[in-house]
Amino acid sequence: MLYSDEMLPRRKTTHIRQMPAVSLVLLALLQPAMLYAQSNDAASSNAAASATETYPPEYFARFSPRSALDMVNQVPDFRLAETSEDRGLGEASQNILINGQRITGKTNDAQSALRQIAASAVVRIEVLDGAQIGISGLTGRVVNVIVRQNQVRVQYRWEGQNRRNIEDQITNARISASGRLGATDFTLSLANDAGARRGGQGPELVRDALGNLLIDRFQLDEFHMDNPTLSTTIHREWGNGTILNLNLSGNSEYSTIHQTGLANIIARNVLRDELFERRYREQGVEGGGDVEFDLGGGRLKIAGLQSYDHTNIGTATRFTERATGNPATGNRFNPVYDEGESVLRAEYGWGSGTWTASVEGAYNFLRTSADFSVLDASGNFISQPVSGTDFYVDEWRGEALVTRNLSLASNLSAQLTLGGEYSAIRATNFAPAGAGSTTVVREYFRPKGALSLTWNASPRIRINAAIRRRVGQLALDDFSAGVDLMNGTGTAANANLVPEQSWRVEGQVARTLGPAGSISIGGYHEWISDIVDQIPVSPTEEAVGNLPRARRYGLTVRGTLLLDSLGWRGARIDLRGSFNRSRVPDPVTGNVRRISDDPIRDWALDFRDDIPGTAIAFGGQITELIRGPTFRLDQFFRSQLARPVTTIYVEHKDVMGLSVRLSLRNLVNTYDDIRRDVSVDRRDGPLAFSERQVRNIYLIGILTISGSF
Repeated sequence: MLYSDEMLPRRKTTHIRQMPAVSLVLLALLQPAMLYAQSNDAASSNAAASATETYPPEYFARFSPRSALDMVNQVPDFRLAETSEDRGLGEASQNILINGQRITGKTNDAQSALRQIAASAVVRIEVLDGAQIGISGLTGRVVNVIVRQNQVRVQYRWEGQNRRNIEDQITNARISASGRLGATDFTLSLANDAGARRGGQGPELVRDALGNLLIDRFQLDEFHMDNPTLSTTIHREWGNGTILNLNLSGNSEYSTIHQTGLANIIARNVLRDELFERRYREQGVEGGGDVEFDLGGGRLKIAGLQSYDHTNIGTATRFTERATGNPATGNRFNPVYDEGESVLRAEYGWGSGTWTASVEGAYNFLRTSADFSVLDASGNFISQPVSGTDFYVDEWRGEALVTRNLSLASNLSAQLTLGGEYSAIRATNFAPAGAGSTTVVREYFRPKGALSLTWNASPRIRINAAIRRRVGQLALDDFSAGVDLMNGTGTAANANLVPEQSWRVEGQVARTLGPAGSISIGGYHEWISDIVDQIPVSPTEEAVGNLPRARRYGLTVRGTLLLDSLGWRGARIDLRGSFNRSRVPDPVTGNVRRISDDPIRDWALDFRDDIPGTAIAFGGQITELIRGPTFRLDQFFRSQLARPVTTIYVEHKDVMGLSVRLSLRNLVNTYDDIRRDVSVDRRDGPLAFSERQVRNIYLIGILTISGSF
């Protein structure tokens, strides 16, 4: 039984954000709050000075936006960067500012914050040169949303989906309120944006090395997910320039995978009922905040974060032969994870943002335990010891950086960051049956930094270039052992993991097309040492480990074409894409191959037409994401969609004050194309069998309703 990796919710690594004094957290509980700042001269003066484009609310009126996120999504040649999954707060990673201030939350990230801000509260949106605004880590195009709250507004959104053979999706919804109470800005949100019902059905054929059919199987996959999240943020400013932000959130994620199949075992002429189930439950809480104030001719910001997550996963398989009288067989694997993060960070800027120094300390821990059981002939699950599943890992990490922003000429700016990172990781493997434990402690110091340049070669051409020294972070659960019941594989524990490091060079050329839009083309090359991948630890065992070296390189493109200038009023085309290659020596075969599960191409083409003089819009999208195969000790696995995903929609922006959109997705009937080749013992040995699977997704109908008051 195979599966598409996109169906599986991945267990989140440690999430924890800022946490100030207990009194501030109590304040967050007593009244709603807001993460972003009101217009503050000290915080936004550098941002305003570097604005290259400005968009007033009137520019977005034809889209009838309900939130600030709806407006940002329509900024030409711009795409909101994803939140970094690294532990700690680190440098700014998202290309969004709100009133000139970085958003320091993770669960309450930029996308969440923008969703909670009513469109009516947006004064304007600026596009900035990141290298000139004095915030370490920001380069290229950065959007600054200028917000002024003067009343309480409520935004809401609901989305439903219907597809063949799958339960209707009706739980994807969000409601949020934002505004000002006295001198305090706030947001309060209840959201289940991750609510999903997905799946597919289709045949699977298993053949031996000579192509002879071994198993003919038909399988139905169903995936349900809900992650209700309650969050609140507070923002307050004082006349002396002090700024306070607090945030608090909690979530409870529930997801299940249910796979049922009927397999024909050809050699024995036996039908077998097959069942796989996976239950994922996670409860998490995160609190954080920051305070910023004048100090000694500069500005000091102190940020803190605390989070805790408890995760319980239950997986089980059961195989029952028809008409043979043989007892059912199966397995069960139930891991439990407890993890937390504590972070304290200080940033000091002086010289009107020319200089910034930062220090950060973080503590993370992960406690794992698991039970593996085998179904016996009497129908009972009997526990079996598995080494390496009872594990405790913690890390103390410190970082110090100094950033210098330079104006080398009237049209040339630079940002230089230098520093280093210290990490001490302790991994304890508790042996089964009370046989004792082993502890390994590893310490690292790694230099890191970056140099970025922005050259405005002409009023229409901007060139960005950068070289970066990166230090990776280890996923703490990679230290422990695990069992994959769906694919019948296991991973041993490995306490000798080290963080990967890389040098990366990148460049981008952006060309504005005046009122017709803009386009950007770029490229990058990355040299990686100690890359994390699956490695053999014995002739028949594998673990997550390190390979000596790897390379990754690619091209990127992004652009917007506004068709008004060509006579088609209200229409626009947006394009984005990345095309990547990578090379790493295979630890099993010795050959050079792609990095396991590395993206190959990821692109999307969007069209939208807001018909002038009406409340009607229509459009569509073509998108494709293709990832490389996954390589393990004894097998090769690949899961990808056979064709790009195509979507069309029609939208009415004023149905009794609501925006209503009807969409049809998967017009060309793409499907999951899944392949697995399993070798005898190792991939450098003979082929044992191969599996090919098709999962038909069918046409998906989507209804989206949004409004505000």
